[in-house]
Amino acid sequence: MADDGLIKGRITDDSVDQMRRRIGYPNPTVRSGTVTLPWNTECTPDSVRHFCEGYGDDNPLFVDRRYGAGTRWAGQVAPPGFEATMGYDRSPVVPEPLARETRGALRGVQLFHSGNESRFYRPVMVGDVLDRMNVVHDVEDKQSEFAGRSVLVTNKLTWANQRGEVVTDQLKWFVHAERRKVKEAEAVGADTRPRKPKDAAASYSDEQLADIEAAYDAEYRRGADTLWFEDIEVGATLPTMVKGPLTVTDLINMHMGGGWFGYGNPALRLGFENRKKMRGFYTKNEFGAWDVVQRVHWEPELARAVGVPAAYDIGPMRWAWLLHYCTNWCGDDAWLYRVRGEFRAFNYMGDATWISAVVTDVQRSDDLGSIVEIEVTGTNQRGQKNINGWATIILPSREHGPVVLPEPPPLPAELAAAHEERSA
Repeated sequence: MADDGLIKGRITDDSVDQMRRRIGYPNPTVRSGTVTLPWNTECTPDSVRHFCEGYGDDNPLFVDRRYGAGTRWAGQVAPPGFEATMGYDRSPVVPEPLARETRGALRGVQLFHSGNESRFYRPVMVGDVLDRMNVVHDVEDKQSEFAGRSVLVTNKLTWANQRGEVVTDQLKWFVHAERRKVKEAEAVGADTRPRKPKDAAASYSDEQLADIEAAYDAEYRRGADTLWFEDIEVGATLPTMVKGPLTVTDLINMHMGGGWFGYGNPALRLGFENRKKMRGFYTKNEFGAWDVVQRVHWEPELARAVGVPAAYDIGPMRWAWLLHYCTNWCGDDAWLYRVRGEFRAFNYMGDATWISAVVTDVQRSDDLGSIVEIEVTGTNQRGQKNINGWATIILPSREHGPVVLPEPPPLPAELAAAHEERSA
């Protein structure tokens, strides 16, 4: 059985309180075991290229070092989102008594990455080394549509470069829901809420595949064609992008470029050593051997065991798609400052996501300069929204000049100490 050894914890007042006591400290449900180094210890031309290939981005600003040298950045730039593959962990150390008393916080409760909100202050360039801090920011009781009581945990991440500048900060949301087989999950709350119809598995005709391929052929990328502030109007519709049909191969490519995004899942003997520290992150697979719980993303049977009808994507993949859409549209000379993305319906294997956007505001800001606000929507082949997104983009202006990067916030104490140590 794919769920043999799967811990099925319960959401209790005590387990929620334990997580609240972790505010300001690392989340005990997001750990990397024996892995202590970031996936990328340094930003290199190849690491950036591999990351971009993982989510289907061939923008030369990111993947071609020679091209970047001729832009305002004077070198190869990593795309926004790449920082998630980097960062020596400088999170505050949990005091031993608190660690012992809160080690069971929401243990054995499945978590689902439900969205991010990021602000980008500086580009990550080839040669950069980052430090990272990741702490619990907020804990909120919720009611889940498919699993009854759930808990929304907000984590705050901050990345800083070797120059002592915050490059990105982010709020990341995880919904924690009890692990129940699909039939059990469908029954939760059935007396008080109508049951949603089951999602049909994806299936495509030749004509539908031709439409997807035509959209790939027509994918828009602005590049060096400067988007001027004065040329944008509220209500303007932006080009459409397609992602999918989603395959396990796509998921493998995402992990090849970005690693495990907060989890450490090493192979063979290293995996055995990892399981000694993180037994709750492993279950027995169809062969009776131990393997990581992340198999919910590529093994339908285990996905059903935790309450999801089919294997599904990872949050960093949809996040990368949202950022890719924005950078394709705004071009080389703009700056993607703020992005908020909410991941709604599950994105199952086989699904296709059509991404579109509309301009909602154009204004001059005292802090940021010439900005445009867009609202981005991802819709699958069933007509369900699976991405709700909002972005603030700083644009060059014919009247006011080129983009000026936003002022980063002060370094948190832990990152300031790391910078002093690195500079010594």
